[in-house]
Amino acid sequence: MENNEEVLAESNEEVLAATPSYDVKISLKERFSFALGDFFGGGAGSLVTTVYVVYLALNGLSPGLAASIAMVAKIWDAITDPLMGVLSDNTRTRFGRRRPYIFAGGLLVILSFALMFLPLYGMNNMWGKYVIYLLAYLAFSTVSTVISVPYSALLTEMTGSHEERNKITTLRLVVSMVSAAVSAGVPILLVESLRSNSVSIQMFSILMIFGFGILYAVPLIITAVNTKERLPVPKEKSKFSIREFVKPLKLKPFVRLVLMYLTAFVCMDLITTNIVYMANYGLSVSYTAFILLAVIMVSYALTIPLHHKLMKTRSKVFLFRAGIPLYIAGIIFLCLYPANWNDWFLLPIAAAIGVGMSGCQLMPWYIFPDIVDLGELKFNERNAGSFSGIMTFIRKSTAAIAIGISGWVLELSGFIPPVTDPATGLTVESPQTAGAVLGLRLVIMIPVIFFITIAFFSSLKMKLSPERSKLVARVLDLKKRDAESELTEEEVAELENIKKECL
Repeated sequence: MENNEEVLAESNEEVLAATPSYDVKISLKERFSFALGDFFGGGAGSLVTTVYVVYLALNGLSPGLAASIAMVAKIWDAITDPLMGVLSDNTRTRFGRRRPYIFAGGLLVILSFALMFLPLYGMNNMWGKYVIYLLAYLAFSTVSTVISVPYSALLTEMTGSHEERNKITTLRLVVSMVSAAVSAGVPILLVESLRSNSVSIQMFSILMIFGFGILYAVPLIITAVNTKERLPVPKEKSKFSIREFVKPLKLKPFVRLVLMYLTAFVCMDLITTNIVYMANYGLSVSYTAFILLAVIMVSYALTIPLHHKLMKTRSKVFLFRAGIPLYIAGIIFLCLYPANWNDWFLLPIAAAIGVGMSGCQLMPWYIFPDIVDLGELKFNERNAGSFSGIMTFIRKSTAAIAIGISGWVLELSGFIPPVTDPATGLTVESPQTAGAVLGLRLVIMIPVIFFITIAFFSSLKMKLSPERSKLVARVLDLKKRDAESELTEEEVAELENIKKECL
C-alpha cells in the first residue's frame, strides 16, 4: 500500500511541477492504464443487469421485489452521485483530485460483491432477505459512485487535446466492450449451468465474488497508479448545493447528451436484463442465451475501429444516430420471430442489432469531454466532477429503469422465474403461460423502440462538430495563457456562433 501511495504522489508532484498544457500528448502506457479502469465501468453494470434479477429470483425474491430494490438504490444514488462529484472537485491532495478515490474504490469492490452475492435461498424470512439484499445493493452503489464519478472526470483532466481524448476514449471503449462481453456472457453460462444443476448456487456466488471482484479491482488500482491529472485545478472550492448540482444542466448540449445517454443505455440494459429469459422462454432457442448476446456484442465491438475512423470527417452526433433505424428493425424482427422457426436465423438479426446500436452506445463518452470544455467556456471553471456525477447517476439509473420495467412487466404477465429449492439446493422451474411468453417479448420490443426514438430526436438538436470542439479547446488554452488575441477573425466569429447556439 505504501509503495503504491508513493508512486501516486510522485507522479502527481511531477505533473504539478510542470506547466499546464491543454495539448499534452499521452503515452501508450498511460492510455492503456486509464482504459483498464473501465473494466469496472463497462463490466459491473452489465453483470448486475444481466444476472442479478435472476440471482435474486433463485434466492426466492419475485421480479417485482427485485425491481423495487433497484429503484430504492437509485434514490440513494440521487444523493451520493452529486455529492461525490462535488467532493472530488474539492479534493486537494498530493495524489490528485480523482485518483485517490479510484484507488480506494478498487480495494472495496470485492467486499461489495461479497455482500451482493450472499446465497440466502435457505432463509425463510422473506422481508429479512429483502432487507439484506437491499443493503447489499446500496453498498455496491456507493462503491460504484466512489469509483465511477472520479473516473469519468479523470479523462477530461489528463489532456485537453481533442485528438488525444478520442484515442484514449477509443481504447477505453474497447476495454469496456471486452469487459461487458465477459461480464454478461460468463454469468449467462453460469446461469445456464445453475438451471441444469451442474453448478451449485454456492459456487456461483464464489465465482461472482472473487472471479469478477478481482477482475474489476486490479485494473482500477493500475489506473490510479499510472495516470496523471494535468489540467489546472481551480483555486476556489465549490460548495454542495442543489443549485451547484444542477448547474451543468444549464448547459443545453449537456442536457441533450444526458437524454441521449439515458435513453440509449436503458435500451441496452433492457436487452441484457431480459436476454436469458427471452432466449429460453420467449424464443425457446436450442442454444444458450450466451450465443445470442455474444453475436450482438461482437458485431457491436467490430464497429469501434470504423467509428474511430469516421470521427475524423463526420460529426460524433451524426454517428450516434446513424444506426438507429437498423437497431429498431432488428429489435422488431427479434421480438416477433416465431418460436417454431429455425432459431439459427436469429443470429444475423442479432448481428444487425449490434451494428445498429453501436453508434448510440459508443458516442456519448466521445462527446462528454467536449461538453465539459463547453461547460468551462460557459461557467469559467472546470468542475468536471459535477458533470461526471450526473452522467454516472444517469448510467446507474438506466440499469434501475431496465430492472424496474422488466420486473413489473414480468410480474404482471404471470412469469414464474426458476427458484432454488431450500431443501435440496437444486434449481426448480415452472411452466410458463402464453401471457408470460408474450410479456417476455414485449418487455424488450416496446420500451426499446420508445426510448431509442427519443434518443434519435434528441441528437438532432445537438449542434456539435469536430471543428467546433477543437476551437473550444484552443480558446480555453489561450485563455489560460492570456493569449486570446491570437484568435483569427474567423475563429472569433465562429466562437460567437458556438456561444449563441450551445451556451
